[in-house]
Amino acid sequence: MSTPTYWLCLFNATTWQEFCDAGGTVMGFPETRRNTIKRIKPGDYLMGYMTGVSKWMAVLEVTSEPYLDSDTKIWKQASFPCRVKVNVVDHLDAETGVPALSLSQQMRLFDHLKSPNWGLLFRTAPRELHPSDGELLRKAIAEAHAISQTAP
Repeated sequence: MSTPTYWLCLFNATTWQEFCDAGGTVMGFPETRRNTIKRIKPGDYLMGYMTGVSKWMAVLEVTSEPYLDSDTKIWKQASFPCRVKVNVVDHLDAETGVPALSLSQQMRLFDHLKSPNWGLLFRTAPRELHPSDGELLRKAIAEAHAISQTAP
């Protein structure tokens, strides 16, 4: 099996809830990202980032090749027709998510940031992440999930 590729994927509180309400098995992206989405393959991981709270909050494993579907309605703000099927490996809520800046010193994603506005890094998805960033995020989300399960 080949080494997985890690991808940034974006949610806000509403799109995450809509994703979950639809069964949490399909992730969609805008048509404008079609060429990038063609590179996503089964076994890759989508690293979920929640805008608004600026936290890493999900690990989704890709289980299908990319496909187009404009007919199945999941999200209200847009159709996000470029899709892949996924399994949720780990997820956190807005309170228990991993703050983006708590990992920034360890992530290559932040290495060449030219603007003090780090939020610009989280405007376009999917975006390929460095493998070390993906592994760091998988571990951090898994640890936060374990802690949240044992908290009183």
